[in-house]
Amino acid sequence: MEREQIETIKLIMLKNLKVFWEEHWLPISSLIVLIVSCQLFNWTHSGFLYLPMFVSGWLVVMFALKYKSENSIFSSKKSTKNMQQDTSYETYTVLRVYTNDPNFQEYMQNQEYFHSQHVQMENRVIDHNQDIESQIMFIRKPEFAFCYHLLMDRKNEMYFIGEYV
Repeated sequence: MEREQIETIKLIMLKNLKVFWEEHWLPISSLIVLIVSCQLFNWTHSGFLYLPMFVSGWLVVMFALKYKSENSIFSSKKSTKNMQQDTSYETYTVLRVYTNDPNFQEYMQNQEYFHSQHVQMENRVIDHNQDIESQIMFIRKPEFAFCYHLLMDRKNEMYFIGEYV
């Protein structure tokens, strides 16, 4: 019984090792070439080894940066995605639009009109379990009659939150 379990564990480990090698053979080979060529350079000081050291080093750095930004265990993107899925918090850009035009909502889809208004932006983390309007502070500017709060998410979609007179 134990022998069968050991054999199945060996087969599973070999299968996992083969899958890992198929996915990561280039960075592993580059790292090995880099280490070997650096060691040979230390022993021989041959100029011939500059090219393999440069190419393999460049590949190792590019793969390290790629894996860091996409799917590494050290990736900050992965942890923030998991945190956002586990909680109700999300980062938005809060747009405070100050204007004297009472018809702002009708024309705000017009990009030129929108940019002609006084707009303040700030990044803010919003909790979806609480009232969104209460999480965005109203800042009065006496020279403007109206203040509109808009939220922009990471997909650049805008949401109307409130109008203040």
